[in-house]
Amino acid sequence: MAKLVLSERGAVITQVFVEAEQITIGRERTNHIVVDDAEVSREHAVVVPVGRDHILEDRGSANGTFINGVRADRRILKHGDVVTLGRFNLRYLNARAATVGELDRTMLINGIAKEQAPRGHDPLPESLPAAQSTRPVAYPEARVRIESGPGCGDVVALERVVAIFGAPGRECAVFTRRPHGFFLTAVEGAPPRVNGRDIGREARLLVQGDRIETGDQALRFELTSRPG
Repeated sequence: MAKLVLSERGAVITQVFVEAEQITIGRERTNHIVVDDAEVSREHAVVVPVGRDHILEDRGSANGTFINGVRADRRILKHGDVVTLGRFNLRYLNARAATVGELDRTMLINGIAKEQAPRGHDPLPESLPAAQSTRPVAYPEARVRIESGPGCGDVVALERVVAIFGAPGRECAVFTRRPHGFFLTAVEGAPPRVNGRDIGREARLLVQGDRIETGDQALRFELTSRPG
């Protein structure tokens, strides 16, 4: 089970398990982890569970959030990461995540829970009504053709819940597979472009034939079957 350990000069102040809910961090006493330091904002950051991982997101703090000495607005936490908060250190411990391959994990995602259909279309509910809850959920199937960049010419089936393309650590995006379609979300660096247009930081519902540019790659999205 993952946990956050707050310490000051090597002395442990508190530790909080982060398996089931989001954890707020800040100087205000209402936070799950209270950090009594003037350099820390009242609502400084939050840690949110996503799949088997946890994402740390800065909440617009005055002095910023630093992970292993590097400033980060949003970042998927790795086992052993240290978040600097004034004179305090907050260490993330998750032995399970330490054994999982980086590209097979859910990376830092802003808006994965804010999936949006194109304007004028209402997104379908994520779960079935209670009366239908015993029916199996049908997922669409799709693939991408890599038209330029690393892997050019390859055809990659989007079989996982998430798939990451681009240049991790610099500029990349994640495809998320849901019962009502595939969504594209920015992960790191500049937002991806769909059909030549920047999608910003919100999740974008993909349609047949969309051309996606992220990092050094250009991809063609092909929907091979719709939910049945």
